Amino acid sequence: MPQTAETTDDASGIESPGRQEHQEVGGVLASDNGNPSRSPDVTPDPVTAFKDLTAKYGLRVVEWDTSVLEPELREGYVAHYLEEKGDRIFAVPVGQDPRTRLSALRVLLARQEVTPV
Repeated sequence: MPQTAETTDDASGIESPGRQEHQEVGGVLASDNGNPSRSPDVTPDPVTAFKDLTAKYGLRVVEWDTSVLEPELREGYVAHYLEEKGDRIFAVPVGQDPRTRLSALRVLLARQEVTPV
């Protein structure tokens, strides 16, 4: 079982998202960073925004050490969302860039139509 900052039984079954999700996260990052009408002064801190979203949606964040994966899988792993027995889990790589983490969270919440708690 992979080592995590917080180990769960669920972490062993986590699969990397498909290429399409990885491209969508990249698109969200590009649109966030390349928006000329967005002032850096009003852009929320990604760490604070991430904490706010995880609290709003009642998510438990599990950081997963992806070094156990093959290199091509490790490079493509961005995040995974799952629900088990009422527990909402968002699994991300250890040390992931906060902006990537926030973008992945936004994409997965929208794609899986997760509602706030």
